[in-house]
Amino acid sequence: LKAMLANNHFADRGAIGNSLNFDPTQSVLDTSATNRYGGFTTWMIPNGNPNSLAPTNPLALLELKDDDSEERRYIVNMSTDYRIPFLPELRVNLNLAYDYQKGEGTVIVDTIASFAFDAVNGGGVNNIYEQTKKNSLLELYLNYGKLIGEHNLDLLAGYSWQHFSVDNFFLNSDAQGTPAETTTGSDPGEYYLLSLFGRANYNFNNKYFVTLSLRRDGTSRFSPDNRWGLFPAAAVGVKFIDNDKMNFNFFKIRAGWGITGQQDIGSDYYAYLAKYQLGNESAKYQFGNDFIQTLRPNGYDINIRWEETKTYNLGFDFSIIRDRLSGALDLYNRFTKDLLNRIPVPAGTNLTNFITTNIGNIENRGIDVGLMITPVLTQKISWDLGLNAGFNTNEITKLTATDDPEYEGVLTGGIAGGVGSNIQINTVGFAPKSFFVYEQLYDENGQILEGMFADRNADGIINAEDKYRFEKPAADWTAGLSSRLEIGNFDLTLAGRASIGNYVYNNVQTDMGWLSRINNTSGVLWNINQSAVDNNVVNQSNLTFSDHFVKKADFFKMDHITAGYNFDNLIGSFFRIYVTAQNPFTLTEYDGLDPEIFNGIDNSTYPRARTFLIGLNVEF
Repeated sequence: LKAMLANNHFADRGAIGNSLNFDPTQSVLDTSATNRYGGFTTWMIPNGNPNSLAPTNPLALLELKDDDSEERRYIVNMSTDYRIPFLPELRVNLNLAYDYQKGEGTVIVDTIASFAFDAVNGGGVNNIYEQTKKNSLLELYLNYGKLIGEHNLDLLAGYSWQHFSVDNFFLNSDAQGTPAETTTGSDPGEYYLLSLFGRANYNFNNKYFVTLSLRRDGTSRFSPDNRWGLFPAAAVGVKFIDNDKMNFNFFKIRAGWGITGQQDIGSDYYAYLAKYQLGNESAKYQFGNDFIQTLRPNGYDINIRWEETKTYNLGFDFSIIRDRLSGALDLYNRFTKDLLNRIPVPAGTNLTNFITTNIGNIENRGIDVGLMITPVLTQKISWDLGLNAGFNTNEITKLTATDDPEYEGVLTGGIAGGVGSNIQINTVGFAPKSFFVYEQLYDENGQILEGMFADRNADGIINAEDKYRFEKPAADWTAGLSSRLEIGNFDLTLAGRASIGNYVYNNVQTDMGWLSRINNTSGVLWNINQSAVDNNVVNQSNLTFSDHFVKKADFFKMDHITAGYNFDNLIGSFFRIYVTAQNPFTLTEYDGLDPEIFNGIDNSTYPRARTFLIGLNVEF
């Protein structure tokens, strides 16, 4: 049984972007007697009201907004294991679990806050919200294990039942509780997962290995016709060498094949059902003197089904010099079909802009290598070194129900700089989220020629037809390094990782890197990025889709370095002092804040902290 109580005070993450945008020549605080906005500097229009087009004072966002919540969580789980007395090879295992979470909170902003100003109703914010989540689990399986001479058999069969439910409620209003400014809503939902599963492991003489498994999974997220998925898997292995006394002391080859299913589509629990949504206050229809709030149909796909991933892998494990050097190599090919995604739909197809459905196939191919090395091993000195590297390529192989060579793809990757702007595209034959940009032209000194791009289709016109797919966010190569060195009572450990071949679109530079931005709005000064001066670009429209801002973002990050010393019999039976540096340094040529950005778009990223720790460990 676990019980938890968490009290949270949330910061407004909008302060990150506004701290970049706010005029740096102004004092953050304005303590003058005429200040109406909590003592924070605020851009105003002539009548003294806040300028709604100006950046918000970032400190005001943090200090004048109280976003607090309390969360209670209870987790109960029980496991029983029973071995049949008359058949000791058979055991029955039952797992029961229940997870209950309830959170409630408020968002309160005083009427003096410029970012919640309303000249008519007084402004401010007074929001209330609640959420309850429940997760119940029942899992029962039988396990039979038998060793007969050189034959070892292990069988498992089971059943799993899971129920997820969530209930949300909110009431949003201004500080005065004005009826016209008050909205309420709730969004309850639930779904079930059922599974029947079985597995058979067999090995002969601890040398030949075979594994077969089968799952039949069902989800209530899909219609009864598509609710169930069947997911088999198989693996074989042969151990050729297993002898601790030989220099080449271990060698094993293995191969596997399997299909896995994916049904998680976020909070959309009823993607296959026709649903109607209540319109807002502005979506009313007039009948005589009455205005009736409308219902509108949402998009749905009655044929939505499981996403499936089929994987083939071949690998081997080895060890030489009595485990002083060991490692593994894996080759894999992974095919994912019927990807679950929320995609835009053509205008006029439905009364919605997006729909959750199965769209597209992706193929991944790669190789992973891992090595464990002990370069030094004596009575006083030992050094263990771990290295791993992986190479991966991925390609979209299908996006439409029928092959269409003319289909350009699905735009994605929303960015700042123009309403509805997307910098990435998913296209057959290319990596997911490839950047979709114009080819920038440069002068003889390598400087940007503002607004000048290559006419890639040679039609004499620079337009959207000249965009091309340029690089992608995913790395080609990833690598890791770990080390532990012990010299007597002293130890030094470290771990780091590298990413090679990943690219990032620097949206901070495209959104802030143009000179006219300084005073582009009457009466307001905006901060600009140094790149505006370096590139001498005047207008934003000339750089938003330039490939110049798709930057190579290779990096090596040292995650932690720890040095420690053990004092034997000094205090108690064990006494250790250590110093740790977390995230001590990053090596990269990327000119943004951080090259490690999952979706490849650098926009108001909060910096990762560098932390230093000093610790003591005492045992008696």
